[in-house]
Amino acid sequence: MITLAPNSSDEQFIYLTLQEMKKDFDAFTHYLVIFTSMASQDTYAMVGNVEVDNARYTKLSVFTNQPLGTAGRVLLTQSGQYTYDVYGQNSSTNLTPTDASVEGLIERGTLTVTGETGYDIPSISIPDNVIYYQ
Repeated sequence: MITLAPNSSDEQFIYLTLQEMKKDFDAFTHYLVIFTSMASQDTYAMVGNVEVDNARYTKLSVFTNQPLGTAGRVLLTQSGQYTYDVYGQNSSTNLTPTDASVEGLIERGTLTVTGETGYDIPSISIPDNVIYYQ
């Protein structure tokens, strides 16, 4: 499962298996990633910043605090469930999946944007100054 922190200046990573569908399309140079909120249906686009792209997996870096759309920058401020669509394209600036530079849809999936930890360990204080008598 893919999890991202909202509105974060820290570099985060998405690991995908894009090579499986890449062979079905003409050669392309960039990945277009579209995030769609399941709650509001708002869409957010970015051109993926590829860290690793090999036969096993593709690693994209993401910053969720900048609305630039290019080089792995996208503004995601709302926590929740999102779907993502990854397209192959021959443009480093296009953010529209219907553009002529887009070769086709490569992968579709879901991800979670959450700013909270899934489980917090409670702090339990046991008094250590108790005297027990028999």
